[in-house]
Amino acid sequence: MFNRTRARHSSSPRRARLAVERLDVKDLQFADELPEGRMVELPGRGTAFVRIASGPAGAPTVLLLHGLMATADLNWSLAVPALARQFNVVAPDLRGHGRGIATKQFSGEECAEDVAAIVRSLELGRVIVVGYSLGGLVAQIFVRHHPEMVAGIVLCATASRFDVPTGKGLVRLVEQAARRFPERFRRAAMLAMLAPKSADCPRGRWLMSEVRRHDTMALLDAIAEAAKFNSGSWLGDSTCASAVIVTQDDLVVSVEAQRELARVLRRPSVYEIPGDHFVCIKRPREFNEALVAACAGVLA
Repeated sequence: MFNRTRARHSSSPRRARLAVERLDVKDLQFADELPEGRMVELPGRGTAFVRIASGPAGAPTVLLLHGLMATADLNWSLAVPALARQFNVVAPDLRGHGRGIATKQFSGEECAEDVAAIVRSLELGRVIVVGYSLGGLVAQIFVRHHPEMVAGIVLCATASRFDVPTGKGLVRLVEQAARRFPERFRRAAMLAMLAPKSADCPRGRWLMSEVRRHDTMALLDAIAEAAKFNSGSWLGDSTCASAVIVTQDDLVVSVEAQRELARVLRRPSVYEIPGDHFVCIKRPREFNEALVAACAGVLA
């Protein structure tokens, strides 16, 4: 069961430390069936892949933005049916990820404009935008630039600042070298890094088929984007209703950084749940219970 709280103010900013954790397919849960997938032409931007699930007639729309190195299907397959009982649901692949828009360089600003173009093209009206990890970065920028499109924001396992190892020292040099490697070497390294344990099974092979769709240079750009991101000076100016889902055992985005994000916002509802950065696929029942409550709460 999740704990619901209100954020308290703090003057000590914290950074979220990004780390890599190897997953085991046996610990992961995904939906057996997926909703309609559609390629949506965004004028002047490209073609976006979007999952769409219809909720009750007249229901508001929740727009789901996935995390780094994930796709809509990997991040949200079990969240979509849980939300669709009360909401219409739209879940795109971000640019450079999965079947998202092809890009020369990943940019949070460009992703936010992609989201706005999806809202316009599908005539979604005002949406509850939900961002997970890197998707939270995109969601924050989207709310800043397009408040007229937003009915509320829910931020999950994310932060207002990220402590990214590639931002300094030897790791920075390795990241720069990786950009000069041929694509086949970068791809081999990505697959080796992201390959879960026990992957030789139908679920593991499907997971890796999603990962293989990624643009490796876009992933490096996304990590660099997170390294320089800091919404602390402007996120609190947003007047839209907000909620934060804190993953209490997170080693990728620290719980302290997630709570600091909540304090930057204007009195968000805070839902704390046990679980690590991958709680959405490791403990989806608990996560989706909090997610549905958070989405309903920002409308209340």
